[in-house]
Amino acid sequence: MGRLEQIRKRPGELFPFPEDGRLAEENPPCLSWLKVPGHRTYTAAVYRDGVEIWRGTTEKNWLIPDPLPGPGEYAWNLFSEGDERGLWRFTLSPDAVTVRRTTGEALYDAVPEERPRHLFAVKDLEALRCRTAVCEALRRTVDLAMADGIPERPMYHRDPDALPYREYFGRFRDFCDRDLVACALAYAVLEDRAAGEHGKELLLAFCDWNPAGPCSLTGRWGDEVGLSMARCLPSALDLLWPLLTDKERNYAADTVRAYGDQCFRRLERLDFTQNPGDSHAGRIPAYLGEAAAVLKGTGVQSREEAVRWLDAALDIYGGIFPYYGTPDGGWAEGPFYASSYVKWYLPFFSLVERYTGCRFLDRPFYQRLSQFLLHFASPYFENHPFGDGYWCGTEDPEWPGFFAQNPLRVYAARTGPEPARKRSEEAERADRYLLHLLDLFLPEGEPPRTLLNGEAENTAVFPDAGFVAMHTALPDPERDLAVLARASKFGSDSHRHADQGSFALFYKGIALVSPSGYFGREYGSEHHRLWCRTTRAHNAVLVNGEGQAVGSMESVGKIVSCHDDGNRKTAVLDLSAAYPSLTLWRRTLILEADRLTVTDELEAEEEVEIT
Repeated sequence: MGRLEQIRKRPGELFPFPEDGRLAEENPPCLSWLKVPGHRTYTAAVYRDGVEIWRGTTEKNWLIPDPLPGPGEYAWNLFSEGDERGLWRFTLSPDAVTVRRTTGEALYDAVPEERPRHLFAVKDLEALRCRTAVCEALRRTVDLAMADGIPERPMYHRDPDALPYREYFGRFRDFCDRDLVACALAYAVLEDRAAGEHGKELLLAFCDWNPAGPCSLTGRWGDEVGLSMARCLPSALDLLWPLLTDKERNYAADTVRAYGDQCFRRLERLDFTQNPGDSHAGRIPAYLGEAAAVLKGTGVQSREEAVRWLDAALDIYGGIFPYYGTPDGGWAEGPFYASSYVKWYLPFFSLVERYTGCRFLDRPFYQRLSQFLLHFASPYFENHPFGDGYWCGTEDPEWPGFFAQNPLRVYAARTGPEPARKRSEEAERADRYLLHLLDLFLPEGEPPRTLLNGEAENTAVFPDAGFVAMHTALPDPERDLAVLARASKFGSDSHRHADQGSFALFYKGIALVSPSGYFGREYGSEHHRLWCRTTRAHNAVLVNGEGQAVGSMESVGKIVSCHDDGNRKTAVLDLSAAYPSLTLWRRTLILEADRLTVTDELEAEEEVEIT
């Protein structure tokens, strides 16, 4: 019997789970592995006390076993066509969350005929109308939408004098993610007929644009416009349904189906469950599932196709997802991207929970996410380490797409802790909404029966995502001195930089120590590629003038330890693996009431110059 190697070969590939020595905190856990060339069928087996208690076979790279009989020590093995991986041992936590999954067929049958059915149900409307501050802010947002009018279609794909792609999609989000959704919500929740009529005109105008052209999310001209279409058109169709004629309903439904088909084909092309590290693709299973639920009863999609779409979405979100979101609650792409990327799939999760009782938000990552946002995504911070978007502030055009709304919406209400709830409530008192409104009126739902999220502490460690935060007064931004640092198994690819070991120091939200440079809307520019992403721009070392590799899965680090005795907080990071020329780089960060002390210990086999 040969060896079934489980070694990641490229950035974005799955991290197998549960790895050897892991604590598993959901029951049943999703068993996942890397496909191996030359192997098609895989069998996973689970053991307790040396006795096999479950076995399953699949052509996929994951399986969900039967619920395990209780907390304690387990092992699992993987077999494929005469080869085996070997036993990996894991411990099922006494506090493991019971995770119930569902099927596409069950969800499809549970979706009612009535509308609205997507973001909320008819029975929810009375309670939603009592959210006075949100409703008033929505009315003011509708005023913006009415003043905006109807956008011009994109021409960046064939007119050199047209508004360029980046500028166009930024402005298009105002019309689609803000104006269309605001008007559709105002019609359904506030019974504002004029807003609904404007929303209808926007919806039909967008349907007039060719989904296979520059508005495609699988085409050659960039996917941002298509992503907004796939994200917003299903909800708009559902909310505006009473205002549309039968022909208009069919027209809009055909367009929604076209975007759903693009979502499905893109996931297939990526082999997403093997390669979940595609920053944009992680949201599109939700759009796929929402499209299927909204299209039910329109006559434009077969039951067979709808169930196939729903199964794909449910398998991903009930299994290997999220990739960048780790069980400790951290988001490996950094807080700037976490602030919006954790919102995209909330409408689908809410729909699934409402109609089937399957609660994805009970899984460990979602329960603990509010802790990560509390420590790293503070609206009081001058900038937001780490990765792309680090330097983006409130005056930047990118801001509305990320921090403008409330990243804690739903999460803080369900699992706390109290300072996160307070910050979320403050964000609810917005003057108006700048972008991404789909989660505004989602029912918050009930807290999980098994609560994994603890109270807010001054020190927090997210070892899977690879972040440490140490504060002196976390609940009080006017007094807080905080140091944030990165040492992660996630490398320097995608939106992450070659910055293992880098740290930032904030006092009262002001960045006292911070990397240099500017990002904003300069993604992909020479400055971004040759400065912002490199070690030179960060608080890390150069060895013989060289930093960590950019775009590499080998540029990694790990958190060795973190302790807080109330007065003195100490974090130890091991960054040795990020530098081939070093045998050791250990960085120790010590935070006290009025100072940060940084100590670096470095070793190399040959003499090197350290900068």
